[in-house]
Amino acid sequence: MKIYMFQADLYCKPCGESITATLPEPTEFEREYPDSESHPIAVDSSEGASDSPDHCGNHECELFLERNLTEDGIEYVKEAVEELKFGHGRSDIVQQWSEFYI
Repeated sequence: MKIYMFQADLYCKPCGESITATLPEPTEFEREYPDSESHPIAVDSSEGASDSPDHCGNHECELFLERNLTEDGIEYVKEAVEELKFGHGRSDIVQQWSEFYI
């Protein structure tokens, strides 16, 4: 899945492209040396691994981004599933994580 990094957050493809459309074209320097602080950078969600599941940074969207997890990230998901038994967490989101990672 194509996702975007921008200003210390991750965005799904539609939201990342929407942000990009609102910004001026990158300069030649910015194209040669991309920096996610000034323009969204497209990456594949399978690149790298995270210690917790990621969702789109647009709070109206929050699409689950299906990124790879580290071993600590898998443990995080397992703990979140256990916490649901005590009424902690959002069951809809934790269920997505569980179905994808476990």
